[in-house]
Amino acid sequence: MGQPTLPRCACCGYRTGCTTCPICYWTDDGRDDPSVSVVTGSRNGELSLADARLNYSIYGASAPRYQELVRPPRDDERP
Repeated sequence: MGQPTLPRCACCGYRTGCTTCPICYWTDDGRDDPSVSVVTGSRNGELSLADARLNYSIYGASAPRYQELVRPPRDDERP
């Protein structure tokens, strides 16, 4: 049997299984697609999941300030 499949990051979609994703630096706060535009002021500050996804597509991080903290995904993390 192989290793268990890790959950996907709500922002970048890679399977890291981390509370704070090392690929996009989004911190899992329980939001998912139905609440993608909601800003809760939680661990991600004033950033909605929709904005974080857009930032990831542009900057490679959930927010531009995290560009130096992220890393590329490994092959085993791909969806």
